[in-house]
Amino acid sequence: MSMGDALGIVLVLSLAGGLLALLRWFQLRGKPPPGPELVRKLFHIGGGLLGLSLPWLFHSLVPVLLTSGAIAFLFIAMRKVPLLRDGVGQVLLGVKRNTVGEFCYVASVCLLFWLTHGNKLLYSVPLLVLAIADASAALIGEQYGKLPLRKRGDRKSYEGAAAFALATFFCVHVPVLLSGQSGRLESLLIAAGVGVMVMMAEVAAWWGIDNIIIPLWTYMLLKSLLQMDAATMSTHLAFVLALALFMRFYRRHTTLGDDALFGATLWGYVVWIVGGWQWVLPPLIQLATYARLTARTPQEHLHAFGFPVVLANIVGGFLWLLIYRQTDEARMLLPFAACFGANLSIIALVRQKTATPELGARRAISGAVAKGLIVVVPTLFAFNGLALAVVVDLAFALLALSAATALFYRLQPALSTFPVDGGRWLRQAAIATATSVIALGSDYGMLAGVRAPTLHDVLELF
Repeated sequence: MSMGDALGIVLVLSLAGGLLALLRWFQLRGKPPPGPELVRKLFHIGGGLLGLSLPWLFHSLVPVLLTSGAIAFLFIAMRKVPLLRDGVGQVLLGVKRNTVGEFCYVASVCLLFWLTHGNKLLYSVPLLVLAIADASAALIGEQYGKLPLRKRGDRKSYEGAAAFALATFFCVHVPVLLSGQSGRLESLLIAAGVGVMVMMAEVAAWWGIDNIIIPLWTYMLLKSLLQMDAATMSTHLAFVLALALFMRFYRRHTTLGDDALFGATLWGYVVWIVGGWQWVLPPLIQLATYARLTARTPQEHLHAFGFPVVLANIVGGFLWLLIYRQTDEARMLLPFAACFGANLSIIALVRQKTATPELGARRAISGAVAKGLIVVVPTLFAFNGLALAVVVDLAFALLALSAATALFYRLQPALSTFPVDGGRWLRQAAIATATSVIALGSDYGMLAGVRAPTLHDVLELF
C-alpha cells in the first residue's frame, strides 16, 4: 500500500468522523422536526457521497477494505461503548429499529468496488441510488405516507415507493446520459427500467438488507441494460410492468403481502430473461393455484406472508436456474419445475391437515401430490411436446413430489396447527430442493461436473 493510499484512508476516515460530529451537533442544537430519521438519513446521504470518491482515491481493493473495516469497527463501538452510544451514536441509533443496515452499507461499497474493476459509472450510479433514492423514500414516506404497503416489519408506503422510483430515475438517467455510453432514448429507458425494478427490490427487502440489495441489483440491471438496444429494453420494461399489473390485480387471491408480491415480480423477471417463457410457467402456476385450489385457512384474508416466505419457495428454483445458466442444459427445467411442484404439494398438505386434522397420512399426501402435478405437467409438455419422453419425465417428477411431501409430513411437527414459523419454511425449502434432483431421472450424473455457484454466477445472471 502506497503513501497515497494511506493519506486517502486518513482523509476518508476524517471526513466520516467529521460528518458524524456535525450531524450530532445538528441533532442537539437544531432539533430537526422529522425527528431522528432525518439525521440518520443525512448520514446515509453523506456517507454515500463520501463513498463516491473511492475510485478516484484508490486503485486497489486493499485500502477500501481497510477503510471500510475501520468504519464498521466504529459502528460496533457506537453500539457497545456507552460514551459513544449516548453521543455520536445517536445519529444512527436514535431511530429505534432493529437493523444491520449500516453494516450492509459498508459491505455494498466494498462489493461494488470489487465488481466494477475501476468502471466509475457502474460504481457510482448504484451508490448514488443507495444514497439519494433510499433516503428520499424514507423521508417522503414518513412525512407524507398515507397509503401504507401491506407488509410486516418496517413501515413503508406507496408514496415512499414512488419517491424512490423517481429519485432513482434521475440518479441513473443523468450519469448515463452524460457518460455518452447510450443515446437519449436508451438512457431514458435504462433509467425507467432501473427505477421501477430497484423500487420493487427496496420494498421487498427487510431488516436493513436493502442497503446491499439496492446497489447490487442496480449494478446488475445497469450492466445488462447498457448492452441492449431500445427495442429490447422496451420489451423488458413491458414484461415487468405487465407482470406487476397481474400481481396487483391478482393479490386478493393470494395470502401474500405487498413486499412479497413485488419480490415475486422481480423473480419472474429474472426467470424470464435467463430461461424464457417455459421457465416462467412453474412459479407462475404455483402462485396462481396455491391458494385457490387448496383448502382454505382461517388466516386467508390477512395477506400476512412477506418476501422471506417467497424466498423460501424460490431458493431451490434459483439454484437450478444458476446451474442452467452455467451449463445451458435445457433439462435443468425439470428439477426446476419439480421444486415448485413440491412447494405446492407441501403447501396443499399443510392447508389440508389444518382444515381436516383427522385425515390419514396416505390420503393427505396423495391429494397434495396430485395438486403439485398441476405445476409439473404443463411444464413437461412445454419442454417435450407430445413426445413419449413426457411419460418417463412425469414418472420421475411424481417420485420427486411424493418423496418431498412424505418427507415433510414426517419431519414437520404440529402439522395440523398451520405452522408458519421459520422452521417450517426452512424445512420446506430444504426438502423441495433436495428431492428435486430426482426429477432429472437417468441424467442426474450430469451434475457431477457442475461447479458450485459463486457470487459472480449470481451477479452475472444477466
